[in-house]
Amino acid sequence: MRREAPVSASRLISYFTRHRTAANLLLLMLVVFGAISIPNLRAQFLPQVVVPSITVGTTWEGASAEDIDQGVVEIINPALLTIDGVEKSFSLSVEGRSYVWLEFEPDWDMGRAAEDVLSAVN
Repeated sequence: MRREAPVSASRLISYFTRHRTAANLLLLMLVVFGAISIPNLRAQFLPQVVVPSITVGTTWEGASAEDIDQGVVEIINPALLTIDGVEKSFSLSVEGRSYVWLEFEPDWDMGRAAEDVLSAVN
C-alpha cells in the first residue's frame, strides 16, 4: 500500500503553471462567488451605539468649582451610585455649576431610572 504525500504548495503551484485553464477557471469561480456573496455581507461603517444615560446638573451662583465639588457632588454622588442599573458615573464641577453623568446598563428601563435619580437627588 502506497501512501501519497499531502499536497504541498510547490506541487499546487506547479499544477497551475502546467494547466493554465484550471487556474483561470479557479479565478473565475472565486470572482463569481465573491460577487454573489456581496449582498449577504453585513458590515456597517459607523455602528449605531446608544448608551442610556442621565445627566444631573446643579447651579450654585458665585460658588467656586471646589465649593460645588465638596458641597454638592460629593454629597449626591454616593446616593446616585446606589441606583440600580448604574454602570459608570462621571462628574464635572466648574464655577457656579456641576454635572454628574450616569450611564446605565443596556436595555435598562429609563423611566424607572429617571424616577430613581429624581428620588435620590431629592
